[in-house]
Amino acid sequence: MKEIIAQVNEWPFLRQLPADQAGFSLSLDLAEDGVQYNVFSYRNAEELRSFSVVYDRATRDYLARVAVGLNEFYDVSFICPDLASLERILTAKLEDALVELSGGRQYESVFRAKKILEWPYCERLADEVAGFHLFITPRQPLKTVNGSYIILDYSDFAAASNLSISYNIYRDEFFGQVRLRQTPHMIGTFDTRDLGELAAKFDRELGPLLADLRGRISHSEGENLS
Repeated sequence: MKEIIAQVNEWPFLRQLPADQAGFSLSLDLAEDGVQYNVFSYRNAEELRSFSVVYDRATRDYLARVAVGLNEFYDVSFICPDLASLERILTAKLEDALVELSGGRQYESVFRAKKILEWPYCERLADEVAGFHLFITPRQPLKTVNGSYIILDYSDFAAASNLSISYNIYRDEFFGQVRLRQTPHMIGTFDTRDLGELAAKFDRELGPLLADLRGRISHSEGENLS
């Protein structure tokens, strides 16, 4: 790792990065974090969004980690083994990636054909349920990895807990995940391929599930105090 750190710290490209892009502010991290070395980040603190470049000692690759609220993933289009390759990719793709992350999204035709962006049910979604706040809506879904888009996210950031609903274009399937104190758990409650059926599931299950998650958060807090 020492050789990688030395190469990164002497990398001229770092000094050429703009201080601000697409509403994000640059931070030269240059710090070890477990098996990774954090190189730099562009962050929008108000929108809880960030794009970070890291070196991973385990895979021996440079990676781009994207975080939106409690949701994190690695953008596979930025994976590369050396600084020369990383510089080429960043020069070609970084600005567009930040623009997309800021909200200037380009949705695939298969996703648009599902009519999620125009889904009338969006207007019925409450801003807050059981102390969880609506963070991502079907009007502004988040593209992640492997053909999946997060179309709904209710989050309690202080408790590091949330419910997210995603749609995968390859499987033509909606599916859900809850995160309790940063630990994700897949759930089958909202599995379906039909928007009408998903609306019915929301009517029936959304409130009770978030209330149950709130109870689990409170229970975990009680265990920590005992």
